[in-house]
Amino acid sequence: MSRTFLYCLPLTSLLILGGCATAPNLTDLQKQVQTLTLEQEAAQGEKKQARDRLSAIESQLDEHDFLVGELIKTEEEATLDTRHLLEKLERTSSLLRDQIEQTRLSTQRRDRDLSIRVKAIEARIDNMVHRPRPGSSQVKTPKKTNPKPGPQGKHPIPPSQIQMIPEKSGVENEASAFRSAYKVYLNGNYDRASSEFQRFVKHYPSTALTPQAFYYLGQSLYVQKHYDPAKQALQHIVSNYPNTKYRSQALYKLGQIMIETDQQAQAQKLWNQVIQDYPNSPEATTAKEQLKKAGLS
Repeated sequence: MSRTFLYCLPLTSLLILGGCATAPNLTDLQKQVQTLTLEQEAAQGEKKQARDRLSAIESQLDEHDFLVGELIKTEEEATLDTRHLLEKLERTSSLLRDQIEQTRLSTQRRDRDLSIRVKAIEARIDNMVHRPRPGSSQVKTPKKTNPKPGPQGKHPIPPSQIQMIPEKSGVENEASAFRSAYKVYLNGNYDRASSEFQRFVKHYPSTALTPQAFYYLGQSLYVQKHYDPAKQALQHIVSNYPNTKYRSQALYKLGQIMIETDQQAQAQKLWNQVIQDYPNSPEATTAKEQLKKAGLS
């Protein structure tokens, strides 16, 4: 009888077979039964170990799933925190940009106001230096006389000793008028600013502040889209004040007017003139950018 067949028989069958066997065969059968019992116990032990390992693996899988879930949760929270942080940074950056822009505009206003004051003082000094002294060429040395005593025994004051009081200079009024018009311009009231600058250039047609007044007159009219009078004011600077810095600005602004009125060829000509005559000026840099943007370079 084969060993495989014995494995397939239940233990009672083996005992029955053992009853029919001889004494030597019975001993062998008992040994085989003992061996099978041991193998069965070993198999049960292996089965238990397998169940324990499976249980441990399942526990590890559960722990792994828990850790993965926690990791995903942590990642989502971190992403949310990062998004909130980025939004906060964007708000802070926007606030800082606004503050920087306000500071820049405030600085520009102060610089312009200071420039106006400096120009007014320079014009006043120039006027005082070159103004002839009143009556200096007409004063004659009086002859020494013994005037008769006047009433109460006092001598009358000779006419030559009476001080000539000059008329009040108009420089103060000129600077005040320009500051008034310029403040209106800075406040964005371009209609009133253009009226005040027109009044200024009419009353002060040849002063140190006149070219600047013509430029802001043209700028005020340009903002209001009054292109023809703006062009006249700016062209006046180009034609009559070739040695001022406002000529390059006037040429550039004239180019903008040409663009606004669909005269691209004239704009190209004016901006090229700015680049050629004032290569190191800010207007030259801007003119190059505008030519490239308009496809005229």
